[in-house]
Amino acid sequence: MSDISRAREILRTVTLYRRKGDAAARRGQDEEAKNAWSTGLSRSDEVFDVLSIPRAVEIDQAQSVDRDVAAEAAELLGVRGGLLHRLGRARDALESYRNGAVWEKAHNLTQTYNRMNAIKRALIVGDRTVAELQDKLVELRDALEGRLSTDERAADDAWVWADLGDVRLLLGDDQGAESAYRDFVDKATTGSPLSTLAVLREIVGALDAHGDADAARTAASLEKVETMIGAR
Repeated sequence: MSDISRAREILRTVTLYRRKGDAAARRGQDEEAKNAWSTGLSRSDEVFDVLSIPRAVEIDQAQSVDRDVAAEAAELLGVRGGLLHRLGRARDALESYRNGAVWEKAHNLTQTYNRMNAIKRALIVGDRTVAELQDKLVELRDALEGRLSTDERAADDAWVWADLGDVRLLLGDDQGAESAYRDFVDKATTGSPLSTLAVLREIVGALDAHGDADAARTAASLEKVETMIGAR
């Protein structure tokens, strides 16, 4: 079995633990959920050794690694970020997403999960302001728009449109955000729009709590989006 195949096998096991933890959390079994997520996190550690990659990289280091390995590294760090977030380790989750974003950017990967979450989590924990993230937001917006215009599968993926809506909203492009969210709602499964709004509300609340200069503007944009989604 190749290293990449082995890494994928481990990540499938990690995903099962994540799902087990999520199911337990929905049942109110908090300790069982925590144990499942912690086990998944521990198993995910093995992938660093299997792929022979460091836990943190710079762009030039990531560029010197095979693209297939880079894609698995990005997947690994995104999974770890989600588990760390579930375990209440917000800062560690942010760092995992940031390292995953390096792999995504270094190889211009189609996946943008880490880049999106690195931005959202930085705003939620107050590590960065909206203004400080302008360049990354523009960069991510361009990447998402490029992917949606050239990748038919991405254009049918509700969550890609949701990410584009989020980025445009944070950039102050209300009209563009509403357009992206309409496509998201048209393609989304039941409940997806509500979960998206929940995260946006968390971001807006955090911006207000941290005294972000763009808090009021973002809150007004979110109100428009909530009205639009609620009317559909």
